[in-house]
Amino acid sequence: MLNLDEKKLLFEKKGFIILENLLNTKTANTNFDQVKKEVYHSYASNYDKIKLLSGFITGNLDLKPSKVILRVWEDLKEQGISEVIKKLTNKSLNDFDLKYAGNISLPKKGDQFYHTDGTKRPRKILIGVPIEDLNEIDGPTELIPGSHIQKISYWKFHLKKFFKKKIKLVLKKGDIFIRESYIWHKGTKNNSTKLRIIVLFILSEKNGNFSQQEILNNVEFGDNMFEVSLYGKIKEMISVYLPFFYFVYKFLISIIRK
Repeated sequence: MLNLDEKKLLFEKKGFIILENLLNTKTANTNFDQVKKEVYHSYASNYDKIKLLSGFITGNLDLKPSKVILRVWEDLKEQGISEVIKKLTNKSLNDFDLKYAGNISLPKKGDQFYHTDGTKRPRKILIGVPIEDLNEIDGPTELIPGSHIQKISYWKFHLKKFFKKKIKLVLKKGDIFIRESYIWHKGTKNNSTKLRIIVLFILSEKNGNFSQQEILNNVEFGDNMFEVSLYGKIKEMISVYLPFFYFVYKFLISIIRK
């Protein structure tokens, strides 16, 4: 049985927690298999279009949800995710807007620069569900515990990151992770020959700006990280092929905008 008081303390201190073996049910495994089937079908059928997406060169892409992603959410609710979120945030699920999503790391790609997902407010909580074992070779998310607490600029973060402990979210099938969106993190390189697939549920504090999400018949790949434009594509190419220059660019822009 989960010790939610202990998990709450860890979440407040580190900005993330792992709940082991939460989705180890026959229904969950059936849904994971269906997610995998749809992802690989979409990848094979739409590869020429996927190559044009923002994030393809980096190797990190979004996942647009189908009905099976909703079923994974229902599995989570049956396993008590509502109580977990209430304990961690002191708010009910009804206080958040819910977005169904996912993240794909392509084989031999996926290494990113450290970043946060959006701003500190409104608050966002990410629930991540790997559909199979996620080992170090598969490109797990790397994050810095506690980096969600203080708002810090890009350049200041990088001056301090070398002295910070880093954690990779290595998970077993059935585990889930919950993290603050504002924690500093990055995708690591997927050194395997398979797609690294994580189903995501994004809880955003309600602010009146939520729009209804389209649910597809089958999952599709989507843009990630960089602007969908020629300028965005050039930035992405520089980040991959000339990473030092991209880092210097981000570092200097951060100082100018402070």
